[in-house]
Amino acid sequence: MSSAAFFGAVTAYIVLVCGIGLYSFRRASSSEGFLVAGRSLGPILGGATLMANQVSAGATIGMVGFHYFSGISYAWTWPMVWLGWLVAATLVAPKIRNIKGLTLPDYFAARYDSPAARAVAAVFILAAYTVMLSAQYQAGGLLFQLVGGMPYTQAILLVAGITTIYTVLGGMYGNAYVGLLKAALLLGGYALAVPYLWQHVGGISSLGNALHAIDPRLTGNWFGWRQLFAISFAIGLGIAAAPYEISAIYAMQSRRTARLAIGWSFVFQGFIGVGILFFGLATRVAVPHLPNPDLGTPMLGMYLLPGWLGMLILLAAVVTFTRTGGAILLTAASAVSHDLYGKLLRPDADDRTKVFVSRMAVVVFSAIPVVLAFRQFDLVNFVVIYAAKLTVSFLFVPVLLGLHWRGGTRAGALASMVGGLSTCLLASVVGRPYFFGLDPAEAGVLVSAVAFIGVSALTRPVPAERLRVFFPEG
Repeated sequence: MSSAAFFGAVTAYIVLVCGIGLYSFRRASSSEGFLVAGRSLGPILGGATLMANQVSAGATIGMVGFHYFSGISYAWTWPMVWLGWLVAATLVAPKIRNIKGLTLPDYFAARYDSPAARAVAAVFILAAYTVMLSAQYQAGGLLFQLVGGMPYTQAILLVAGITTIYTVLGGMYGNAYVGLLKAALLLGGYALAVPYLWQHVGGISSLGNALHAIDPRLTGNWFGWRQLFAISFAIGLGIAAAPYEISAIYAMQSRRTARLAIGWSFVFQGFIGVGILFFGLATRVAVPHLPNPDLGTPMLGMYLLPGWLGMLILLAAVVTFTRTGGAILLTAASAVSHDLYGKLLRPDADDRTKVFVSRMAVVVFSAIPVVLAFRQFDLVNFVVIYAAKLTVSFLFVPVLLGLHWRGGTRAGALASMVGGLSTCLLASVVGRPYFFGLDPAEAGVLVSAVAFIGVSALTRPVPAERLRVFFPEG
C-alpha cells in the first residue's frame, strides 16, 4: 500500500467530515443542539456514539499494541469494562437523564445545589481530558509518521486539525454522525480482516503455538491478576461516570433510549474487542520484534493485509482517534463555555454567545494537548489508562453514590473530588507500583468514598426540594 493512496483516503475522509460538520452546523446553532444534539439520538445512533467515545486510540492503536507485547492476558480487562457499562445502564443513566442537563457538571450543580461543585468538576475534567486527548494525538502522530512518512510533529498537528474542524462545525451532531461512520468502518473492517488473518496464521492452535514459541508468557500470565484488576477498575468503573458518555446519555431521546443505546454499544464493543485481540496476536507472530508495540496496527495495515483491506483498517484507525478526540474536545469545551462561562462568569449571556464561546473553546483546548503529545511520554494505552485513573478517582463516587444516597452533601462532594484526585496524583508519584498495596486509582476512589461519606455525615444536607428529581419517592 502506497503512502499516496493512504493520504488520498485520508483526504476523502477530511472532505467527508467537513461535509458532516457543515450539514450539522445549522442544527448545532443552539447550546442544546451543539452540546447534546437537541436530545435527538435514537438507540442505534446513540449506541454508535457511546461506542465511538469509548473505543479510542487506546483501543485501535494502544490495545493492539498491548496484546502485541503482552499476549492474551490483557483480554481479561474486558469483563470489567462491560461491568462498567452495566453500572451505567442500570444505576447511572436512568437517574441522571432526569435532569436534562448538558454536561456532567450540570449534575453536580443540580444534585448538590453548589456552583462550587460545578466549577471543581469542570476544572478537574479539563485536566484529565487534556491527558486523554494527548493520547489520541500521539496515536495519530505515530500512524501518519510510519504509514505516510510525515514528521511526527506535523502529523500531530494534522490530527489535531481534523479533530477540531468537524467538532467546531457540528458539535454533538457531528460527533454522532462521525461516530456512526466509525462504527461502520470498524465493524466492517474487522469482520473482513479477522477471517483473513485467521487463515493466514493457520487457526487458533497454530497461533497459540507460535506465540508460545516466541515467549510462553504470551499465552499465559504476562500481567498478574493484580495489575489486570487495577487497569480494569479504572477503565470499567470510569465508564459509569465518564463525562463524554454522560453528555451522550443527555443527547438520547429518553431514558429507555439511553438503556437501549448502552446495549447496542455493548454489542459493538464486544465485536471490536475480539478483533483488537486477534490483530495484536497475529501481528506479534508475523513481526515478532517491533521496536514499539504501538506500531502494531500500522504494520498490520501496511504489510500483513491485502492493500485494500489494509487501507480500510488504517482509515478506521484514523477515524477512531479523530472521532474520540472530537468527543473529548466537545466535553472539555462544554466545561469551559457552559459551566465556567455560561453558568458562573456570564449567566446572563444569550444562547448565541454561548455557542460561539463553545466553538472558540474547542479551538483553544485542541491546542493544549498537542504539547503533551510532542513529548510522547509513554505507550498510547498507558496514557489512556492514566487519564482513566484520574477521572475515576474524582468522579465515580460523587456520581454513583450521589444518585443513590440522599445523604450526600455539597461539602461531601467537594471533599470527595479533591481528596480522590489528590490521592491518585500522590500515589502515582510515590507508589512503585502500589501505594500501601493500592493502585493510584483504587487509593483515589477509596479516599473519595471515605471523604464523601464522612464529610456528608457532618455537614448540612442538601435541601429536600433539590433532591426530588433524583429521589421522587421522598
